[in-house]
Amino acid sequence: PLERTFIVANSHLVELMKQTHPEIPEQNYIVEPLGKNTAPAICLAAANIVAKYGDGIMFVLASDHYIDPPDMFRDGLKAAREVILSDDKLVLMGIQPTRAETAYGYIRVDDKIAEYDGIKCFSVKSFKEKPSRVKAQEFYLAGDYLWNSGNFMFRAGKILDEARKYLPDFAEYMQKYVDNFDKPEASSILREAFENVAAVSIDVAILEKSEDVAVLWGAFRWDDVGSWGAMERILHKDKFNNVIAGKSDHLLLDTYETTVYSDTDSLVVAFGVTDLVIVNMGDVVLVMNKTRIPQMRDLVKKIKDNPDWKKYL
Repeated sequence: PLERTFIVANSHLVELMKQTHPEIPEQNYIVEPLGKNTAPAICLAAANIVAKYGDGIMFVLASDHYIDPPDMFRDGLKAAREVILSDDKLVLMGIQPTRAETAYGYIRVDDKIAEYDGIKCFSVKSFKEKPSRVKAQEFYLAGDYLWNSGNFMFRAGKILDEARKYLPDFAEYMQKYVDNFDKPEASSILREAFENVAAVSIDVAILEKSEDVAVLWGAFRWDDVGSWGAMERILHKDKFNNVIAGKSDHLLLDTYETTVYSDTDSLVVAFGVTDLVIVNMGDVVLVMNKTRIPQMRDLVKKIKDNPDWKKYL
């Protein structure tokens, strides 16, 4: 239900989010005073739920993921809820790998601890950061590794309890925030909390350390759409395996396995090329071989490091 849907966003993104999702109640936007990665953001969401409802099971879903089919995904959520109700676990949504992917973290499963309607839940043997190509192939073939989707389900009170163990200073701020939730000083408590916490992911800060973590074996289709490579896995391909998206006209001749995206009313022409990503944003044009997609962060850093180019990001 919309009244139980919350969006956590950095202060400079809130107005854009409200325009994009006007159906979400105004009071359900949770504003981070500073961006400090997922651990502070998720703990802040949990603190809001505890302050408003006393407690509740929360499902944490990233904004840039593709999931299909929805029914299979909902079945996974129901199974995760059962694990929480019976064992009070921090439940991760693991995804059965379909390729040797170097851009995702991996979870190695251990013993099966539960099964609901055919959906299995396991204890966690280990977490693996984004691997090399050789390691990714090893994980893919091993049969006991899942992709870490970055989607989680747990009680709000439970994740705050774990934060008290592994992120104690920030957890103390969150308790003060809950205690003063309806008071004017809540905003200053929140800002001070975020100013004094390190930017850290929920995985590193809590999940990899907790003894109460479980992982569901998700068989639904999932993709992180934060890379250009995801477009060709999700969007329709023509008979030459090209993907075209955006609003420009296009002409592709003797062109294969190429992704074209344009955000302008222009004509994009590709002639005699293969395995490229071509992006036209008006003030920036990107042309790269698909093999370089994993190095996009390095490219963005080079642009950020040039004061004259920051305006293009």
